[in-house]
Amino acid sequence: MTFEQNTQQRSLRLRAIWPVIRSSWLHGWLIVFIVLFLAAAAIVTIAEPDVGRLGDGMWLMFEVVTTMGIGDFMCETAVGRLAIAAMSLYSILFLALVTASAVNICQAIMLAHRDESVAHFIYQLEHLPDLSREELAEVSDKVKRIGKRRRKGKDAFK
Repeated sequence: MTFEQNTQQRSLRLRAIWPVIRSSWLHGWLIVFIVLFLAAAAIVTIAEPDVGRLGDGMWLMFEVVTTMGIGDFMCETAVGRLAIAAMSLYSILFLALVTASAVNICQAIMLAHRDESVAHFIYQLEHLPDLSREELAEVSDKVKRIGKRRRKGKDAFK
């Protein structure tokens, strides 16, 4: 793969990623996640006697988000438990959204790549007389592969 092709593929990926992030509001959800994480850590630090420092509160929130639950700190107050419950519920929603966005990004990249390949193939078909023998052989091979795939797909439904 040439440098130019590699650069084009990276550009294609970036063009596919941003619309997915924007349409899913992932950047807004991330900001809310960070604010909630820090606020819950601060609340737990203030409300819980076992959690003495903000770093310990952040560690507890990390345990909650990752569902690791080492048990370093126990929440005894209703305020601390409420902060942990809110963080836990939001993190489940947020991580599901991140996963869904990753799937959508992969799908968008695959569709963009497919569309680019189809456009190139149509261009080759439209310019058959201008193609070299090697390019004609390449087009012929593509047509044969497509035909094989179609026949396999039809046989699967018989």
